[in-house]
Amino acid sequence: MPLDIYPHLPEGLLDLPADRLVEQLAGPTLIHIDGATEPELFVSVLLHGNETSGWEGLRRYLRDHPFPLRSLSVFIANVHAAADRQRVLPGQQDFNRIWRNANGAGAELADALLGAIADRDYFASIDLHNNTGHNPFYAVVTDLDATNLGLAYEFSDKAVYVREPDTTLTNAFSGRCPAVAVELGPVGDPRCDDRAYDYIKRCVALDVIPEADSDRLNLYESLARVHVADEAVFAFTGGEESAPFMLTGGVEAVNFHDLKAGTPFGSSQLPLSDLLRVLNTDHQDVTGEYFLKEGTEIVLRRDIVPAMYTTDPFVVRQDCLCYFMSRMQL
Repeated sequence: MPLDIYPHLPEGLLDLPADRLVEQLAGPTLIHIDGATEPELFVSVLLHGNETSGWEGLRRYLRDHPFPLRSLSVFIANVHAAADRQRVLPGQQDFNRIWRNANGAGAELADALLGAIADRDYFASIDLHNNTGHNPFYAVVTDLDATNLGLAYEFSDKAVYVREPDTTLTNAFSGRCPAVAVELGPVGDPRCDDRAYDYIKRCVALDVIPEADSDRLNLYESLARVHVADEAVFAFTGGEESAPFMLTGGVEAVNFHDLKAGTPFGSSQLPLSDLLRVLNTDHQDVTGEYFLKEGTEIVLRRDIVPAMYTTDPFVVRQDCLCYFMSRMQL
């Protein structure tokens, strides 16, 4: 998988929405843009091809500020998936799961990008994503350095500390410069494009990264990922389909809210082991710590805070159903 590198912004690129970038870009592309100050801000967009708000906010910012206050390195990732408005294309690796211990084309891309920027200094790294489901705006940090939390707080009063998966692009910048991923909300909502624009503008204008307000920053720790078993046939309550495993679609509406032990999560005649698999940050199966079965009902065994719960079957299969979190104190 090649990486194309441009020393300046290609003419006409900012006229193209995400699904037309393939008209000018052959594949993953790194673009250096001169600005008034150094070191550069690293900005990544379209690691998932259907998550377009990052690119929409960035291209509007660059149209408004052709010579930005800070130099930029812009990584435009999965342009081919973007052309089909898909998260990833069939047979592709997830572009946000290739930055450690990958193989094949994903490893080639990771090596190419990290090699290309190895000698460059960065002020910070921001990775712009949309998400599925009803979630507030929030940031993701992979270590609890004060500058990471400050960069997160510039985006939202909600931040999630994630140790797993450790194969994300944000994790690849850990220890090198302040780095966050930001979750901009659902694809297609123009408010998400506006939020991306605003965050880029704020980051470019920073001389230093201010500390987070510890009284206002709501910090969570990601404890586990919830997966639907590969062989389970599932659907969501409230939808038009039925299946042997019915998940509670209403959980999507309470992302980032406290759920108490005993809250219904689904129902099935099948054993719990055939339905769900919960993996902690050490990749251990801890399903029994979080769920129990009462007759046909699957309920929470303990209090948790869900995040990224999605009713998109493709995302469930390709990534996960949701994350389970707990609140942290600074």
